[in-house]
Amino acid sequence: MSVNRRVFLKSAAAMLCLPAGLIQKVKAESKGKVVLRFAAMSDLHFDKDDAPDAPQRIRLAKAIRMMNSYAPRQEYPAFDALLAVGDLSDHGWAEELTAFRDILDREMRPETTRVLCVGNHELYEGSQALFEEIFSTEVNRHIVLNGYHFIIIAPETGNCEEGDYAYIRGWFASELKKASEDTPDRPIFVVQHYNVYNTTWGSADLPGDFPCGVRDLLGVIDRYPQVVHITGHTHAPTFHPRSVWQGTFTSVGTGSLCDYSLFSEGIGEFRRPEGVDDNQAGTFLIFEVYDDQSIVIKLYDTISDSFLDREYLLIDPCHPDAYIYTDKRLDTAAAPFWPEGAHPEVVKTNADSAEIAIPAARDDSCVTYYTVTVEKADPSEGDSPRVLRFWSDFFMKNPAPRLKVSIDQLAAGTAYRVRVAGTNAFKKPTPTEIETEFTTAKS
Repeated sequence: MSVNRRVFLKSAAAMLCLPAGLIQKVKAESKGKVVLRFAAMSDLHFDKDDAPDAPQRIRLAKAIRMMNSYAPRQEYPAFDALLAVGDLSDHGWAEELTAFRDILDREMRPETTRVLCVGNHELYEGSQALFEEIFSTEVNRHIVLNGYHFIIIAPETGNCEEGDYAYIRGWFASELKKASEDTPDRPIFVVQHYNVYNTTWGSADLPGDFPCGVRDLLGVIDRYPQVVHITGHTHAPTFHPRSVWQGTFTSVGTGSLCDYSLFSEGIGEFRRPEGVDDNQAGTFLIFEVYDDQSIVIKLYDTISDSFLDREYLLIDPCHPDAYIYTDKRLDTAAAPFWPEGAHPEVVKTNADSAEIAIPAARDDSCVTYYTVTVEKADPSEGDSPRVLRFWSDFFMKNPAPRLKVSIDQLAAGTAYRVRVAGTNAFKKPTPTEIETEFTTAKS
């Protein structure tokens, strides 16, 4: 059976996240052609004290070199633009911005348009005027590439709060209207550092998470379902399937080339297992727009120098009835499950702590964290169970088959029972828990 558009929609509704191979098969059978290609990245946080071989500087150079080598091998042989979606610098100092510009000057091909967006960090010790001077660009501008409109907007201050974009609301509304009238059946790309409130993962401003979403443009941006809103700020890994959101428009988070942020969504404290490194943030996005207006978004990892096994397909971003990355996923997603025979392994025990290895649970999207419940094996001792939560390594190129986690604050010479559940990106837990027991060493 061929994988046509109808079959894809049915598969997407069931699976919610699809591997790159299936999307590529759909596009190959559609006979459509790429008519626009651009890269999008954000949150590099160049610091003036960084060495030339600082990770984010290396990752930026590698990303551009990949763009330069990738495009000539494709049927559509161009990279039309590079979007840098804010927080290019850590403080907005001239030394930081010029270091960023110097890499662009050295690595980029002149035919690739630079679309540079101001983030809140550019305004900590800098200004819109300094940004414009160094990059020879307007911070708020409307350009057209290959017949597609791009509207770039900057915050007025670096306060990272409501009102930072209020000053530009009227101009933005006017430019959106012009773009919609000019190309009513094509997506409009809006480039903004902040997220619109409660769209992509991390933008809901819940307890325990830093605020990432603003309401300044609501009532304007949501009047145009053809908007594809490209944002930064959250540092949320792009492999997380809720990095793409569709509701009254489409929003896509670009992650970070500096470090990742993980969001508890109000649940409480989380810990890191052994080997889970938030600084392994090297992914940027490649947007390929087809002549039928569909868009494939590819994830390229500069740390492993390879694509991640996930792509997003915006089937028809101009029409909400074709949206698949909606909040309905939270209701329809399947639960993760344990592979047959899975069990936690006791790695070592001490008098007051223990280390266990958790096998990776399986899921159509990704398992984002594990809940570990620790209780004394003898129920007569009457202590309440402790609940610990550990992030998984879902955002890394090669997730480990087992994650080692440490359990502290244990009593010496005591038997404990540990139960483990996994939870996926859509907040669905494994229906069952796996468990083990151990006894701590005597003091």
